[in-house]
Amino acid sequence: MLGDIAGTAPLREALETTNSLLEQVLDELRRVNADGLATVAQELRAIQDALPASERA
Repeated sequence: MLGDIAGTAPLREALETTNSLLEQVLDELRRVNADGLATVAQELRAIQDALPASERA
């Protein structure tokens, strides 16, 4: 649709660039979130393993 309107090419290019950059940011956030969750889970398991058996839930 924007391709049909004269003079919108720079706007379309800017939007495509923005979308591409947002996809990269989202991929990075997903990776960081997954890594963080794995680290937290590992630390919680270590804490749970360090507790006496009577204190474990």
